[in-house]
Amino acid sequence: MQTDGSDPTEPASDLVLDTAAVLYAGGQSTGMTLAAVDRLNSGLGTSGTLVPTWASLQFVGRGGEVRVAPGSPTGVNMRRVAATMAVVDRAQDGPLDADTVRDELASAREQPVSNTLLFSVACATGAGALAIIFGAQQPAVVLVAALSAALGGLARRAVARLHGEVLTQAFTAALIAGLVGVAADRLHVDDATGLVVLCPAMVLVPGPHILNGALDLLSLRVALGAARLGYSALTLTAIATGLILGLSAGGLGIAVGQTGASVPMGVDVLAAGIAAGSYPVFFSMPYRMIVWPVAVGMLVHAVHWWALTAWHVDLATAAFCSALIAGVLVVPIAHTLRIPFAAVGFASVVALVPGVYVFRMLSGLVNFASAPTPELLTALAFDGAIAALVVAGLASGLALPMHAYAVASANRVTRV
Repeated sequence: MQTDGSDPTEPASDLVLDTAAVLYAGGQSTGMTLAAVDRLNSGLGTSGTLVPTWASLQFVGRGGEVRVAPGSPTGVNMRRVAATMAVVDRAQDGPLDADTVRDELASAREQPVSNTLLFSVACATGAGALAIIFGAQQPAVVLVAALSAALGGLARRAVARLHGEVLTQAFTAALIAGLVGVAADRLHVDDATGLVVLCPAMVLVPGPHILNGALDLLSLRVALGAARLGYSALTLTAIATGLILGLSAGGLGIAVGQTGASVPMGVDVLAAGIAAGSYPVFFSMPYRMIVWPVAVGMLVHAVHWWALTAWHVDLATAAFCSALIAGVLVVPIAHTLRIPFAAVGFASVVALVPGVYVFRMLSGLVNFASAPTPELLTALAFDGAIAALVVAGLASGLALPMHAYAVASANRVTRV
């Protein structure tokens, strides 16, 4: 922590900045972090404004002094966020004792990530459920995709223990997925270069960062929103690079232009619930809260399935409508439980994310550079267009209710 002057650091202001730093690093949205700072200012009797940037948080005090906490919002730990928000919640009940806040904030920082074995199992169940949703026809495809994701989860935790950053973790897990795809192809497992490699990669997609970036852009925090989306793009590139390199070890590539088989509604909704229950483990959500993304995820996936099969709308429209319903439901849940909206929202709609199209498009671009054909160009353009439209629909549908809530809250405060 640094200041721009020689005056001693004010302890209460430091606590406000420290609290914001825990929330920011834990995946809380910028809007909810700013609201938490305002409430904590009231409880501690401090006054200041938080200025978030990608590389740091700056707290500008009443006298113009600036305190800085370095750090980037690249992680998601919902246990830490929930524990920290429990401290902030008491600010509206009256004055807060600074020593108590300091002790409880230290306890919140110590909240652990999900157990490694459970994390690996969640990777397996998430990838296996996605394989079913995307039309896997053989149990072997689901099992191999699940095994690949489990190995990737163990590798991610091993890299993290060696202080490897998030991009390295994603690349390593994707590389393993590619190598498993090569082995599966040698063993004649169906769809080895399709769902077997793509579904383990799907559990690596940085959904909360994409949604937080969309929220920042809607709130005109353009630089921060662009930084979040740029980080998400880097992560997706690291994943695609790992997949392509792993497959290239066996002279293979990601299947481009493939389409999955249709899935019965009951199977689709059940698999969506399993996927929605797996992702909160990645985000270290308190286990008692997992029921919410599971319930919302199953509901919106039923809506999505019905929109595609009964109303015959396109993928992007179905994704937007489903995400809008999820956003309307998740906003009050996130505010009541004081957990990151982006993490709960992404877990609820994860089965709708078009990661398959993204990775196939990137693989198609690599293939097109060495062997361009009109058919390949058409396939990768189709995949790219579908991915862009569906991501835009999901981000807009989830972000709009949150943005509307933030605007309404700001208007209420202004009138008061």
